Amino acid sequence: MRNSLAAAGVSLALAGFAHAKPPSSRASPAALPSPPARVWARPAPPLPMLPSVGRVRVEAARDRVLVLEDIDLPRGDWQVGGLDLYVAFGAPGTPIALDARLMSVPEGSRESRLDDAGEEASVQSAVQRSPGAQPLLGKPQMAGVVVHVKEVQLRRAYETSDLAVLRVRSLLPAPAVDATGARDVVVRLGIWGNVPLTLRRIQLVALEPRPWIVRAEARLCGPEADPWPLSVAWMPPPNSSQAAAQREPWIPPEMAVRHASDDLCIRWWAAP
Repeated sequence: MRNSLAAAGVSLALAGFAHAKPPSSRASPAALPSPPARVWARPAPPLPMLPSVGRVRVEAARDRVLVLEDIDLPRGDWQVGGLDLYVAFGAPGTPIALDARLMSVPEGSRESRLDDAGEEASVQSAVQRSPGAQPLLGKPQMAGVVVHVKEVQLRRAYETSDLAVLRVRSLLPAPAVDATGARDVVVRLGIWGNVPLTLRRIQLVALEPRPWIVRAEARLCGPEADPWPLSVAWMPPPNSSQAAAQREPWIPPEMAVRHASDDLCIRWWAAP
Protein backbone atom coordinates (compact mmCIF):
# COMPACT_ATOMS: atom_id res chain seq x y z
CA MET A 1 0.00 0.00 0.00
CA ARG A 2 1.46 3.35 -0.95
CA ASN A 3 1.79 6.01 1.66
CA SER A 4 -0.65 8.85 1.28
CA LEU A 5 0.92 12.23 0.85
CA ALA A 6 -1.81 13.70 2.97
CA ALA A 7 -0.63 11.57 5.90
CA ALA A 8 2.64 13.41 5.84
CA GLY A 9 1.03 16.81 6.57
CA VAL A 10 2.71 17.52 9.85
CA SER A 11 3.83 21.15 9.70
CA LEU A 12 7.17 22.18 11.16
CA ALA A 13 6.84 24.81 13.89
CA LEU A 14 9.31 27.59 14.52
CA ALA A 15 10.44 28.18 18.02
CA GLY A 16 8.89 31.22 19.71
CA PHE A 17 10.84 34.33 20.59
CA ALA A 18 11.09 35.61 24.13
CA HIS A 19 10.12 39.26 24.40
CA ALA A 20 12.44 41.11 26.73
CA LYS A 21 11.18 44.23 28.52
CA PRO A 22 13.11 47.28 27.22
CA PRO A 23 15.24 49.07 29.84
CA SER A 24 14.07 52.42 31.15
CA SER A 25 15.67 55.43 29.49
CA ARG A 26 16.42 56.84 32.98
CA ALA A 27 18.21 53.73 34.23
CA SER A 28 21.88 54.01 35.16
CA PRO A 29 24.44 51.79 33.43
CA ALA A 30 24.56 49.58 36.51
CA ALA A 31 20.83 48.90 36.17
CA LEU A 32 21.00 47.67 32.58
CA PRO A 33 20.11 44.00 32.20
CA SER A 34 22.99 41.55 32.17
CA PRO A 35 23.68 39.41 29.11
CA PRO A 36 21.66 36.21 29.22
CA ALA A 37 23.36 33.35 30.98
CA ARG A 38 24.63 30.55 28.79
CA VAL A 39 22.38 27.50 29.07
CA TRP A 40 24.26 24.26 29.66
CA ALA A 41 22.88 21.09 28.15
CA ARG A 42 23.93 17.62 29.28
CA PRO A 43 25.74 15.88 26.40
CA ALA A 44 23.75 13.02 24.96
CA PRO A 45 25.11 9.55 25.69
CA PRO A 46 26.15 7.35 22.77
CA LEU A 47 23.33 5.43 21.10
CA PRO A 48 22.91 2.04 22.80
CA MET A 49 22.41 0.31 19.45
CA LEU A 50 23.96 0.26 15.98
CA PRO A 51 21.34 1.75 13.60
CA SER A 52 21.13 1.12 9.86
CA VAL A 53 19.08 2.56 7.02
CA GLY A 54 16.74 -0.26 6.08
CA ARG A 55 14.87 1.53 3.33
CA VAL A 56 14.88 4.80 1.42
CA ARG A 57 11.67 5.25 -0.61
CA VAL A 58 10.99 8.21 -2.90
CA GLU A 59 7.41 8.69 -4.10
CA ALA A 60 7.53 11.18 -6.96
CA ALA A 61 4.80 13.18 -8.69
CA ARG A 62 5.21 16.09 -11.06
CA ASP A 63 4.40 18.66 -8.37
CA ARG A 64 5.64 17.05 -5.15
CA VAL A 65 7.87 14.36 -3.68
CA LEU A 66 7.55 12.28 -0.51
CA VAL A 67 10.80 10.88 0.90
CA LEU A 68 10.45 8.04 3.38
CA GLU A 69 13.45 6.82 5.36
CA ASP A 70 13.25 3.76 7.62
CA ILE A 71 15.96 3.62 10.30
CA ASP A 72 16.43 0.21 11.88
CA LEU A 73 16.97 0.39 15.65
CA PRO A 74 17.95 -3.03 17.03
CA ARG A 75 17.56 -3.39 20.79
CA GLY A 76 21.33 -3.65 21.28
CA ASP A 77 22.29 -2.55 24.80
CA TRP A 78 19.13 -0.50 25.33
CA GLN A 79 17.42 -1.08 28.68
CA VAL A 80 15.85 2.19 29.82
CA GLY A 81 15.36 5.78 28.69
CA GLY A 82 14.11 7.59 25.62
CA LEU A 83 16.10 8.72 22.61
CA ASP A 84 16.60 12.27 21.31
CA LEU A 85 17.76 11.82 17.71
CA TYR A 86 18.98 14.53 15.34
CA VAL A 87 17.85 14.26 11.73
CA ALA A 88 19.19 16.83 9.25
CA PHE A 89 17.12 18.00 6.29
CA GLY A 90 17.98 16.69 2.85
CA ALA A 91 17.76 18.61 -0.42
CA PRO A 92 16.35 20.44 -2.36
CA GLY A 93 15.38 22.32 0.82
CA THR A 94 13.37 22.53 4.00
CA PRO A 95 10.43 20.12 3.83
CA ILE A 96 6.88 21.39 3.50
CA ALA A 97 6.03 18.94 6.27
CA LEU A 98 7.81 16.21 8.21
CA ASP A 99 6.79 13.56 10.67
CA ALA A 100 8.38 10.61 12.49
CA ARG A 101 6.83 7.37 13.71
CA LEU A 102 8.18 4.40 15.62
CA MET A 103 7.22 1.00 14.19
CA SER A 104 7.33 -2.46 15.62
CA VAL A 105 8.65 -5.26 13.42
CA PRO A 106 6.95 -8.68 13.18
CA GLU A 107 8.94 -11.55 14.63
CA GLY A 108 11.29 -12.99 12.01
CA SER A 109 10.99 -10.00 9.66
CA ARG A 110 13.73 -7.53 8.71
CA GLU A 111 11.47 -4.55 8.14
CA SER A 112 8.21 -2.93 9.17
CA ARG A 113 5.13 -2.91 6.95
CA LEU A 114 4.48 0.14 4.79
CA ASP A 115 0.85 0.26 5.95
CA ASP A 116 1.81 0.23 9.65
CA ALA A 117 0.79 3.54 11.27
CA GLY A 118 3.13 3.05 14.23
CA GLU A 119 3.34 5.56 17.07
CA GLU A 120 3.94 9.22 16.41
CA ALA A 121 7.17 10.66 17.85
CA SER A 122 7.36 14.38 18.55
CA VAL A 123 9.72 16.47 16.39
CA GLN A 124 11.31 19.82 17.21
CA SER A 125 12.93 22.04 14.60
CA ALA A 126 16.54 23.11 15.13
CA VAL A 127 19.13 25.15 13.24
CA GLN A 128 21.78 22.57 14.13
CA ARG A 129 22.32 19.64 16.46
CA SER A 130 22.55 20.50 20.15
CA PRO A 131 24.78 18.53 22.55
CA GLY A 132 21.69 16.94 24.09
CA ALA A 133 20.65 15.11 20.90
CA GLN A 134 22.27 11.98 19.51
CA PRO A 135 23.35 12.36 15.85
CA LEU A 136 21.45 10.03 13.53
CA LEU A 137 21.17 11.38 9.96
CA GLY A 138 23.20 14.13 8.31
CA LYS A 139 25.87 16.47 9.62
CA PRO A 140 25.42 18.18 13.01
CA GLN A 141 25.83 21.70 11.60
CA MET A 142 22.92 21.26 9.16
CA ALA A 143 19.38 22.45 9.94
CA GLY A 144 16.93 19.72 10.83
CA VAL A 145 14.77 18.34 13.62
CA VAL A 146 15.21 16.54 16.92
CA VAL A 147 13.02 13.43 17.09
CA HIS A 148 11.97 12.56 20.64
CA VAL A 149 11.26 8.85 21.12
CA LYS A 150 9.84 8.03 24.55
CA GLU A 151 10.94 5.09 26.65
CA VAL A 152 7.39 3.68 26.73
CA GLN A 153 7.28 3.74 22.92
CA LEU A 154 10.51 1.78 22.68
CA ARG A 155 9.26 -0.76 25.20
CA ARG A 156 6.10 -1.34 23.18
CA ALA A 157 8.05 -1.61 19.91
CA TYR A 158 10.44 -4.21 21.36
CA GLU A 159 7.59 -6.38 22.65
CA THR A 160 7.26 -8.20 19.31
CA SER A 161 10.95 -8.48 18.37
CA ASP A 162 14.38 -7.04 19.09
CA LEU A 163 14.07 -4.60 16.18
CA ALA A 164 12.20 -1.30 15.99
CA VAL A 165 12.03 1.07 13.02
CA LEU A 166 11.97 4.85 13.09
CA ARG A 167 10.20 6.08 9.95
CA VAL A 168 10.90 9.70 8.95
CA ARG A 169 8.73 11.14 6.15
CA SER A 170 9.47 14.44 4.42
CA LEU A 171 7.11 16.13 1.97
CA LEU A 172 8.99 18.29 -0.55
CA PRO A 173 8.06 20.48 -3.51
CA ALA A 174 9.01 18.99 -6.86
CA PRO A 175 12.73 19.51 -7.51
CA ALA A 176 13.68 21.75 -10.42
CA VAL A 177 14.64 20.10 -13.71
CA ASP A 178 18.37 20.32 -14.47
CA ALA A 179 20.08 20.77 -17.84
CA THR A 180 19.83 17.04 -18.61
CA GLY A 181 16.09 16.92 -17.87
CA ALA A 182 16.53 15.17 -14.53
CA ARG A 183 15.07 15.89 -11.10
CA ASP A 184 16.91 14.81 -7.98
CA VAL A 185 16.74 14.64 -4.21
CA VAL A 186 19.51 14.26 -1.64
CA VAL A 187 18.77 11.93 1.27
CA ARG A 188 20.91 12.24 4.38
CA LEU A 189 22.69 9.14 5.61
CA GLY A 190 24.33 8.80 8.99
CA ILE A 191 27.19 7.43 11.05
CA TRP A 192 27.49 5.65 14.40
CA GLY A 193 30.69 6.89 16.01
CA ASN A 194 32.96 6.81 12.97
CA VAL A 195 31.11 3.94 11.27
CA PRO A 196 28.82 4.82 8.30
CA LEU A 197 25.34 3.34 8.63
CA THR A 198 24.55 0.48 6.27
CA LEU A 199 22.04 1.29 3.51
CA ARG A 200 19.99 -1.75 2.49
CA ARG A 201 17.29 -0.83 -0.04
CA ILE A 202 16.28 2.04 -2.39
CA GLN A 203 12.82 2.35 -3.94
CA LEU A 204 11.40 4.85 -6.44
CA VAL A 205 7.62 5.06 -6.87
CA ALA A 206 5.90 6.98 -9.70
CA LEU A 207 2.68 8.56 -8.41
CA GLU A 208 1.31 9.76 -11.75
CA PRO A 209 -1.66 7.81 -13.20
CA ARG A 210 0.43 6.60 -16.13
CA PRO A 211 4.09 5.51 -16.20
CA TRP A 212 6.13 8.65 -16.61
CA ILE A 213 9.58 7.96 -15.18
CA VAL A 214 11.74 6.69 -18.03
CA ARG A 215 15.13 6.56 -16.31
CA ALA A 216 16.43 6.61 -12.75
CA GLU A 217 19.69 6.30 -10.91
CA ALA A 218 21.00 6.39 -7.36
CA ARG A 219 24.53 7.06 -6.23
CA LEU A 220 26.39 7.96 -3.09
CA CYS A 221 27.39 11.61 -3.28
CA GLY A 222 30.06 13.49 -1.39
CA PRO A 223 33.76 14.39 -1.63
CA GLU A 224 34.86 10.78 -1.06
CA ALA A 225 31.86 8.97 -2.56
CA ASP A 226 32.27 5.73 -4.48
CA PRO A 227 31.17 6.37 -8.12
CA TRP A 228 29.32 3.08 -8.73
CA PRO A 229 25.56 3.35 -9.34
CA LEU A 230 23.32 1.62 -6.78
CA SER A 231 20.39 -0.63 -7.54
CA VAL A 232 16.95 1.01 -7.42
CA ALA A 233 13.60 -0.81 -7.33
CA TRP A 234 11.06 1.00 -9.56
CA MET A 235 7.34 0.88 -8.95
CA PRO A 236 5.67 0.25 -11.28
CA PRO A 237 8.55 -1.76 -12.82
CA PRO A 238 10.22 -0.24 -15.90
CA ASN A 239 9.39 -1.70 -19.30
CA SER A 240 12.01 -3.53 -21.34
CA SER A 241 13.22 -0.43 -23.19
CA GLN A 242 13.56 1.54 -19.96
CA ALA A 243 15.42 -1.32 -18.30
CA ALA A 244 17.78 -1.52 -21.27
CA ALA A 245 18.52 2.18 -20.88
CA GLN A 246 20.14 1.46 -17.52
CA ARG A 247 23.43 0.59 -19.16
CA GLU A 248 25.80 0.98 -16.24
CA PRO A 249 26.37 -2.02 -13.95
CA TRP A 250 24.90 -1.42 -10.52
CA ILE A 251 25.61 -2.85 -7.08
CA PRO A 252 23.29 -3.49 -4.12
CA PRO A 253 23.37 -0.52 -1.70
CA GLU A 254 24.50 -2.64 1.25
CA MET A 255 27.57 -3.74 -0.75
CA ALA A 256 28.68 -0.17 -1.53
CA VAL A 257 31.73 1.31 0.15
CA ARG A 258 30.47 4.19 2.28
CA HIS A 259 32.29 7.10 3.87
CA ALA A 260 31.16 9.27 6.76
CA SER A 261 30.70 12.26 4.43
CA ASP A 262 28.45 10.41 1.96
CA ASP A 263 24.81 11.25 1.25
CA LEU A 264 22.46 9.47 -1.15
CA CYS A 265 21.52 11.19 -4.43
CA ILE A 266 18.51 9.84 -6.35
CA ARG A 267 17.77 11.17 -9.86
CA TRP A 268 14.97 10.46 -12.31
CA TRP A 269 13.97 11.53 -15.81
CA ALA A 270 10.32 11.97 -16.78
CA ALA A 271 8.52 11.38 -20.06
CA PRO A 272 7.27 14.54 -21.83
